Amino acid sequence: MKKTIVITGATDGIGRVCAHSFAKNQDELILIGRNPDKLAALVYSLQVTGATVHSYVADLSSAKETFSLTETIRKDHPKIDVLLNNAGAYFDQYSITKEGLESTFALNHLNYFILTLGLLPSLKKAGESRIVNVASRAHMGVSLDFDNLLGEKEYSGWKQYQRSKLMNIYFTYELAERLSQTKITVNCLHPGFVKTKFGQNNDGLAKIILTFAQNIFAISEEKGAETSIFLVNDPTISSISGKYFVKKEIQKSSEPSYDVTARRKLWSYTEELLKSKFNFKFPGF
Repeated sequence: MKKTIVITGATDGIGRVCAHSFAKNQDELILIGRNPDKLAALVYSLQVTGATVHSYVADLSSAKETFSLTETIRKDHPKIDVLLNNAGAYFDQYSITKEGLESTFALNHLNYFILTLGLLPSLKKAGESRIVNVASRAHMGVSLDFDNLLGEKEYSGWKQYQRSKLMNIYFTYELAERLSQTKITVNCLHPGFVKTKFGQNNDGLAKIILTFAQNIFAISEEKGAETSIFLVNDPTISSISGKYFVKKEIQKSSEPSYDVTARRKLWSYTEELLKSKFNFKFPGF
């Protein structure tokens, strides 16, 4: 059966591979990307195959832009079957968005939170629907410092990236619990170390090291997309929710990721930040 699928970070890497895979199933695609030229090129390459494709240009590191995007998509697409939260980045040097938030936190965490909660009404109308969050094994070995979530103290690009991926897992587990009485499933995954354009936004040594490591150790984009595609399509996991997948199998995430107090504290912190700074009001559960 055809599905309506939202993909963020659709123009490169795993997102692009997923878009082409779902287009072969004749699914209706809603693609989100930051670069209008790359997005237009992707849309054209899919439409010539007969796929139904809609596209939206947005900078998902902007909370306001992301929130506005959810309102537009809800109006245009009252029923959505799948949301694949895939967009993210690594920032080696401390940087802030135009709204004054640390870039890793804004793009890798707030983006998932705002987009998902904003699109919940459309996901609910689909009956059975799925939310798939691309996390990473990079979450291993860190916990959250709630006095430094925005990385102002002793910033480490890699540590902040690790923590943002732990936030993705906390978000997945907490949302799955909150939606446990619905037919919406929420799962997350580690795609593997994939040879994509990940990290190419950085300069200097960080870019050199990442490029070298990708050339030697990384798997292909097609291989890296396999678990995302599995979580979107596979009928055997239609009732499985709140799990962490690696290579299409359920695995245990890190010990700190099962800290219920921490995950709920992150949820409350995020809600309060979005309310106090932006006055956002989500449609609710």
